[in-house]
Parts: sequence; structure tokens; C-alpha cells
Amino acid sequence: MKDVDDNQEACLGFSLCGGVGPMTFAKLIAHFGSPHGAFVAPSLALRPFFRIAHHHEVFLLFRRTYNPEKEIQRIQNNGAWIMTQWHDDYPKLLKNINDSPICLYGKGDRNSIDFINDTCIGIVGARKNTAYGQYVAEELGRKFASAGLVIVSGMATGIDAISHKAAIEKQARTIAVLGTGIDVIYPYMNRELHDQIVKEYGLIISEYPPGFTTHPGMFVLRNRIIVGLSKAIVVVEGGKHSGTLTTARYAAENGRDVYAVPGPITSEMSVGPHILLREGAHVLSSASELLKDFGLSQESEMVTQKPTDLTGEEKTIYDLLSVKKYYVDEVARKISLSVSETLPILSLLEVRGVIGKDFDGSFIVRV
Repeated sequence: MKDVDDNQEACLGFSLCGGVGPMTFAKLIAHFGSPHGAFVAPSLALRPFFRIAHHHEVFLLFRRTYNPEKEIQRIQNNGAWIMTQWHDDYPKLLKNINDSPICLYGKGDRNSIDFINDTCIGIVGARKNTAYGQYVAEELGRKFASAGLVIVSGMATGIDAISHKAAIEKQARTIAVLGTGIDVIYPYMNRELHDQIVKEYGLIISEYPPGFTTHPGMFVLRNRIIVGLSKAIVVVEGGKHSGTLTTARYAAENGRDVYAVPGPITSEMSVGPHILLREGAHVLSSASELLKDFGLSQESEMVTQKPTDLTGEEKTIYDLLSVKKYYVDEVARKISLSVSETLPILSLLEVRGVIGKDFDGSFIVRV
């Protein structure tokens, strides 16, 4: 643990003991002046801050046996590090939300924490995404990452995992916020993604230490950390009662810009974003709209080389789409072929990753 002092040890203690959440912690600090002052305060002075008497008793028992050195070693033995609110590099945006975590437990390069700043964008959405949602999340993730933004999400199945992978594809930073203890990979099918992030591409973060028992409510609570780390939240798909709506509303309450991607009106997964749009979220129909709001541009993306193995017709299409996007019938007219002759060429270029479809179904260059 970096630069440990009495206040940081006290923060760790409050985080581990149970019964002391972020709001109670904030009240304790306001009253006693520091984490250490609160941690060593007399029992009677502490009692009013615990609404449930049992929590007060649990804390007193924990305090008598708390060994910070032993706990730090246990956490480090699980390959994790600790960051408390009393560390200078605790993310400032996160600290400014109403109920910021007392401690963060993380995996990845602890010294790279400085990249958590106002270039972080949270992408959230449906776990059971549609093909449209997958395409949108991939495109946004790639373009945001290429423009220098850090993708923050929850490493769940669906839009979360797609967004992380899009950032990794661009060899860019990404942050995964877990709703479990830092030692638990959930869902386990994302183990490879987890390891890629830890080893090369960013950070895994949780407010829960190793060995913490997982319960469903933890996944809802972790979403506030995604919001806290991010300058803005982008919603890609979600049902009428999706937790994504709660995340977006929490973001708005905490002064974050909320963007929602509109979708087909026939899809249940479009209902959530459309509700948010009616509530005042920004319409996001292309990555360039958010990049413009951030003072960035498509031109700031990584420079790529034109593929060198294109045939004559492929090269013509590539050059055409490099200037602007076109629908399939427009491409066909431009290169003087029928739609039936043009489609196989477009499909092959798409499979190779040279071109792709934009949100509206038109074709664009990817590389």
C-alpha cells in the first residue's frame, strides 16, 4: 500500500469492517475531522452515527482485532492494491460524487492511476444486446479510444464487454469496475478480458476487498463508481426497467452529461435510451458529436495506412468511402455496378475489417 499513514489505515479499517458505508463515513469525518480521529473515537461518541445498534457493536469488535499490516498483506497476496480517499491520487471526479467509496481495491499498474481524469467516458447498456447494439458499442468504443478517451464500464456481458474490447482493439486504456470482490472474475467467461486489462490495457477496480461475499445489490452500487470516474455516460441499449436507466439518472444528478443512442423503435432494447432522450439526455447518433463536445475531433484519431492488398474495385470503394459515407445503392452507382455485384465486394471488405456500417446503415472506412 502506497504511503500508508494512520488515516489511510483507518480508511481501510472502515472499508473492511462492514456497517460503515460511504455516507456514514462522510458524517464521521465531518464530525471527528479525520478517518483516524473517527476510528479511535470513544464508543459513546460513535454510537449516534450507527443507525443500527448491531453495526456499532460489529465495528467495536472489529476495531479491537484490526491489524492493518496483516490486512494489507492479505490484499497484496491476492494481487491487488489499495487506494483510500486519503491518498492524493484518489480520482478527483470520483471523490466529488455523493457517496464515493472509502477505498478502492485494484489490479493493474497502480502507478498508472493518473490516467483517470477528465478524459474518461462511461459506456453502459444492455447485457442481452442486439446486433445493432454490438455494432454501435464497437464503433463508439473504437472511435473514443482512438481519440484518446479512456473507456469505463462494468465488464459484464453485453455492451460492457464489447466496449472494453473495442478499446483494447485500439491498444487504448480501459477501466473495468467490478460489482464483486476484487478477487472475483464475474462473469467467468470474461477471464481473458480481465487478464488483458490487468496486464496491458488498464485497471480493474472494485470497492470490495478480496473474500467479500457477493450479493445482487453490489452490481447496482458499482454503477455509481462508473459514473464517478467518468466525465460523461453513454447509454447503448436497455429495456424499460433496465438498471442502465438508474445509472444514467444518477449520472445526471451528479452533474455528468448523459448521452443516449437512439435505436429501432421495434426493439425492446431501444426503450431505455428513448426514455432517457425524453428526459433530456443528449442524442448521440455518431461518435463525432461527443468528441466535438469534448473539444476533440475525428482527426485526432490514430493515423492508419491504407491497406495495400486491395483489388481495383476494392481500392475504388475504399477511396470513395474515405471521403464520406455512402449507402450500398450509392456505392453501386458511383462505381457503375449493380447492387447485386457491389454487395459481395462490400461484404468482403467488411469481413476484413476495412469498412463497416455506421448507425444508419451506410458504409464507412474503418482503417
